[in-house]
Amino acid sequence: MPTLNWIGKDKVISHHQDVPYRVLEHKYGFTAKKGEQTEPTESGNKIIQGDNLEALKSLLPEYEGKIKCIYIDPPYNTGNESWVYNDNVNHPKIKKWLGEVVGKDGDDLTRHDKWLCMMYPRLQLLHKLLDNKGLIFISIDENEIHHLRLVLDEIFGKNNFRGCISRATGTPTGQGNSRVANELDYILIYSKTKFSEIKGLPFSEKDKKIYNQEDEKGNYLTRTLRKTGGEDKKEDRPNMYFGILNPNKEEVFPIGPSGYDSRWRCSREGYEKFVKEGLIEWKKDKKGKLLPYLKFYLDGRTKQAGNLWTDIEGNKKASTDVKSIFDKKVFDFPKPIEVIEKCLLISCDKNDIILDSFAGSGTTAHAVLNLNKQDDGNRKFILVEMEDYANDITAERVKEFPKVMAKKKSS
Repeated sequence: MPTLNWIGKDKVISHHQDVPYRVLEHKYGFTAKKGEQTEPTESGNKIIQGDNLEALKSLLPEYEGKIKCIYIDPPYNTGNESWVYNDNVNHPKIKKWLGEVVGKDGDDLTRHDKWLCMMYPRLQLLHKLLDNKGLIFISIDENEIHHLRLVLDEIFGKNNFRGCISRATGTPTGQGNSRVANELDYILIYSKTKFSEIKGLPFSEKDKKIYNQEDEKGNYLTRTLRKTGGEDKKEDRPNMYFGILNPNKEEVFPIGPSGYDSRWRCSREGYEKFVKEGLIEWKKDKKGKLLPYLKFYLDGRTKQAGNLWTDIEGNKKASTDVKSIFDKKVFDFPKPIEVIEKCLLISCDKNDIILDSFAGSGTTAHAVLNLNKQDDGNRKFILVEMEDYANDITAERVKEFPKVMAKKKSS
């Protein structure tokens, strides 16, 4: 397997083991009814202000192997973010980086080395915290995605790569320079083990429209019982080629468009089961011949998540959402709530724990609370943010959530 080397890698591979365990100090609790209170609320939700490497290490005793979904939005390392390398690794070259703002490629020849040294120990700890059936989602763009893939292959395992989502941001960048404008960023998905499941997504109103037939069981659509697409020939699955009596007592075989022997979607036993369950419907083709169709009911059905997300309003909408909470612009480049909601829907159940160790404006918490409100769930969030705005923006956004929902109801 290809591996990636960079300045300082050998010193950060085990740095997470050298990070001391620190005790989390409770500052205050918050509930919608009582507001801020000194005693813990025991809600299961946490917002931690502090360095996320130390915070992740402090979470291990209670949460190792228990986090079902991790979403992080680390610095994209564009050279414009003014992030600073702060990990006190015992290495002369790395010590020189401490406190320095990471610059652009032309100005800072170690920009990518610093970013990788920062990410590696954090990803090691996130791997430890992730449930064996959990998924990690990492937002990134073209500046570091190629490096990040190799590092994730190394830590999580190449076989645990579960997809790369391309997300339309709605805000083209890089216009007017020598490259094409960038209108995408990406979400890399990895699992801890092979047991993780990517769940289906709820149907949109547009999806539901194709279920345009109805009976006493509800709305449904039909698809021909004959297998279509690849591997649709008799020789592909001989046990799925057999005769069926139609309502006129005529024997029907699966025949392909050009006259070849095709096959059904099921074995004879499967067909008899469909008949007992009332899932077979007969329809005439253009020549008046009766052919079997299989019913698919809308109720309880989900759709598989794809790797192109263009159905979510972009970053401008996300900025507007945050601005509407605080009545002014307080944060640059927040992620859309809907992006994280979608990640949660395909990764966890109603009672799972979600972690975001680059919490920013608190979008992940907002998404968790939103989904809980929609489906009466009991998901818990843990946020980590080291910047000073952790209380004034990240935590404040969570406190304002009941008011945000009240505004939506009244509008």
